[in-house]
Amino acid sequence: MYRSKKLLTLPVISLNDGEELGKVQGVIVDPEARSLAALILDYRKGIFKEPRIIPFEHITSFGDYAVTIKDSGACERAGQSPHLGPLFRRPTQILGAKVLTEDGNFLGTVEEFCFDRKTGKINGLELSNSFLNTLVRGKTLIEGDVITTIGKSAIIVKAGTQSVVKEESHLSEKAKTVKETGQKVWHQTKETTKKFGESLYKSVEKFTADEEDYSPADSSAPPKDKPVDNPPGDNSTDPTRNDKAC
Repeated sequence: MYRSKKLLTLPVISLNDGEELGKVQGVIVDPEARSLAALILDYRKGIFKEPRIIPFEHITSFGDYAVTIKDSGACERAGQSPHLGPLFRRPTQILGAKVLTEDGNFLGTVEEFCFDRKTGKINGLELSNSFLNTLVRGKTLIEGDVITTIGKSAIIVKAGTQSVVKEESHLSEKAKTVKETGQKVWHQTKETTKKFGESLYKSVEKFTADEEDYSPADSSAPPKDKPVDNPPGDNSTDPTRNDKAC
């Protein structure tokens, strides 16, 4: 799968002599075949300075840095080809086209389309409903096999093509990450607070029990009788004492 916007400004290189024939300025789409038909170059040689085109069948490869062709003979004037000439003069615009289902539902506007490098077949549409919706929710992708018509005013897809694949935006991914991190921190905070509360309760309970164990005796209780010590020389308590005078 190759994105169409990636082609813009890529140089086209001839493998035969290594010459750069120009840079990609646009594409030609065949609406009946629903495929990429040719590339439009910003080539400006000659009296008429007419843009040149390269038919898809002459393209060797689509790379990240350049598009390659076998030789410079593959580069043609836009009006020379009986098939591509009318498509060049009355182009079918994919980018910016509205996408409707056969039962009349609006799905969005084409922001990008993808094609197969080997066949040129359009195999995916990238839609957006609005800038804010795209920023928050992400872009909507539709497979190319649901396309039934590529017209001048709209692209028609099969009825019931509401179940499409969602591509998350960076903002949506960040919001999801922040939410997950927040939930994790909240859970950890709850657990820490719970453990701290349990530890505090046990400490208070132990402190209270210790206070009860070491409390002084009740001062209101009457004191116990203590033996009275006799003063020196006092024999009043001596049982052998003789009360009679000597």
